[in-house]
Amino acid sequence: KTRSQIIIPASLAFGTGEHATTAMSLRLLEELTRRWKRGWSLVDVGTGTGILALSAKYFGAGRVTGMDNDPAAISVAKSNARLNKIRDVSFQLGDVHKWHPTQKTNVITANLYSDLLLEILPKLRAGGWLILSGILRSQQDELVHALQRNDIDVIRMKHRGKWVAILARR
Repeated sequence: KTRSQIIIPASLAFGTGEHATTAMSLRLLEELTRRWKRGWSLVDVGTGTGILALSAKYFGAGRVTGMDNDPAAISVAKSNARLNKIRDVSFQLGDVHKWHPTQKTNVITANLYSDLLLEILPKLRAGGWLILSGILRSQQDELVHALQRNDIDVIRMKHRGKWVAILARR
């Protein structure tokens, strides 16, 4: 029997999936990968409770890595993987500033503060597709211009309340 939901208990780590930025990122990820063959790869930067990484497995991803600089978040993400019986997701403690993508990844998700997204934009070029969120409407233009300067095309934008999520492609 196939499950149609992932259980993410409220916890110390950020992200039960209800926040607008997470919800929009999930929707973009599902829409993007809906017709993809199973086995694509994803890196979730600032994974929090791991919801985007775990959902990626549910959507058919093969290699999935979730990274966060908060040990509590990594611990919660691993426990959420066990709770949902989702295997083969690598959750790693790490600072995104020190992250050096070693292999090409089909999708990179990053639900982070806009300033941090701007700082790490060159690293995000390791992904074919980018799903970026945590962006306030007031910061949207600055981020879009930065993407363009980095030869990254904005494909789609979602808005919910004061938040923006961007689907972009290298």
